[in-house]
Amino acid sequence: MHAQPARQYAGPLIVDFRLYRVAFLPALLAAVTMMFSLQGVPEHVEPAVPTSGFEAGPAMALTREIVASAPDRSPGSEGDDLVADLVAERFGAIEAGTSSEQTYDSTFDGNDVSLRNVVLTLSGESDATIVVLAARDAAHEPAAASSAAATGVLVELADVLSVAGHAKTYVLASTSGGSDGATGARELLDGLLASDQVEAVVVLSQPGAAEPSQPYVVATSTDSASAAAQLRRSADRAVETQSGLSPYRPAAFEQLARLAIPSGLGEQAPLIAMGVDAVAISSAGERTLEPSRDQGEDLSVATVGEFGRAAQSLVQALDAAPGPLEHGPATHLEVGGNLVPGWTLSLLAIALLLPGLVAAVDASARALRRSEPLGAGIAWAASLALPAIGGLATLYLLSVLGVVPRPRFPFDPAPFEVGTAAVATFILVAAAMVASALPMRGRSRRTTVTRPAAAAGLGVASGVAVLVIWLANPYLGLLLVPAAHVWLLVARSERPAHTVTTALAAAASVLPVLAALAEVTAALDLRGDAPWILAIMVADGQIGFGVMLGLSFVAASLAGAILVSGREP
Repeated sequence: MHAQPARQYAGPLIVDFRLYRVAFLPALLAAVTMMFSLQGVPEHVEPAVPTSGFEAGPAMALTREIVASAPDRSPGSEGDDLVADLVAERFGAIEAGTSSEQTYDSTFDGNDVSLRNVVLTLSGESDATIVVLAARDAAHEPAAASSAAATGVLVELADVLSVAGHAKTYVLASTSGGSDGATGARELLDGLLASDQVEAVVVLSQPGAAEPSQPYVVATSTDSASAAAQLRRSADRAVETQSGLSPYRPAAFEQLARLAIPSGLGEQAPLIAMGVDAVAISSAGERTLEPSRDQGEDLSVATVGEFGRAAQSLVQALDAAPGPLEHGPATHLEVGGNLVPGWTLSLLAIALLLPGLVAAVDASARALRRSEPLGAGIAWAASLALPAIGGLATLYLLSVLGVVPRPRFPFDPAPFEVGTAAVATFILVAAAMVASALPMRGRSRRTTVTRPAAAAGLGVASGVAVLVIWLANPYLGLLLVPAAHVWLLVARSERPAHTVTTALAAAASVLPVLAALAEVTAALDLRGDAPWILAIMVADGQIGFGVMLGLSFVAASLAGAILVSGREP
């Protein structure tokens, strides 16, 4: 229905803008609170000088043996089991440790599979535990510089650490399911966390790339939890000391984008979300190497040596640390040598949203006092979300039917390139959106909504939608706060803002979210596959239903503001 005036109205304001401006005072207090809540970044644990050095030669020999004997190591395959047997044999030969296995069932590529972790425990003087793990499976062949090299480095580290003195207990694990939602890492830590002794987890990820690329220390998560600040700094220092490569320092907005759109790849990502202090050491960044760059000829003995020694240096430095590592706030941004606690960003977000909510309540109360059709205004504003909801429902239906894949997150984006399924999905979703909009045309001809009621309805819809998103993810809510204020351009008693002005304001209000999407797309090197990967993340639940529903109503409120703008009061 169109927001059209039932009568001319030139009375008091639809919204008291003085009250709206006063409602910004809590935002000022939130900003001051943030300034006084900054914490210093903890210093790194000084890298240890290895008493017995990591040798690249044996690690490379085992890596080449794995590539030659088991190029196909998909989870639960014969190649996966063959390498598991090889690791178990090598672990069993270490007299100082105890070798064991952990079995579990999972699914991969639609098939039920039986997987296993091969574990070596090197007991120390205390039960405080440092875990080193490497996934031996791979979704592509032969994964030489990634999982094969990680397994080679893991076994060589086991040999080196078994003859070095250590105070804490070491657990070294060869896991499966790394290419399918880090299944093995989850299973391993589920068992170990019961003892409440795990101090840190070091993930060996892609340690053999011939052309190293940033970031060398990966500390992203599958949710809004942050990695331990001191562990991350210590890993950076270990890699820099052993390889001479400078650490990567993401900008503040990139860090915020990764919190607003949780999309961490690698086995450290779900572990951090579980509350574990974990990082991954990688010579090839966060995303899994492309098959064309992960062949036998892409292996580098120099890189394996440097990153193997970095892992050893980090583990022994953590062993020598006098106490638990400093985590910093559970969620934080690192800005200018300080940690900004995540709760202060959440507080700032709700404080900036508050004026829009206050104005929406004020507009609704005024509409009721004037006997405006407030219910019809809210219904009209909500109905504008029908196309987006119809498209979202179609996406979920296609995922149930198997058209849209639902891999467990985190997954390697490489196998999910835009193809027939993606094109069909986008066409069907677009058609569903158009079909969902058709009932609105007939209803609009039968119903009249005054501009005060329409403005109040838009205020309620946008404010509640952003509030719901804030409850699900306060960092995404922070980026969407401007969208909750656009409706005020049509909430004046005089002529509202021009349509072009409102459209520009609506476009500007979503720029922070679009910029965050661009940051994530660049960080994961998604390029043209980004829309399809995001659709899969929605289908598999990584981007939750509540967030998507809220986004539907935010989009509806912006569209409604443009429709109402330019109309006479």
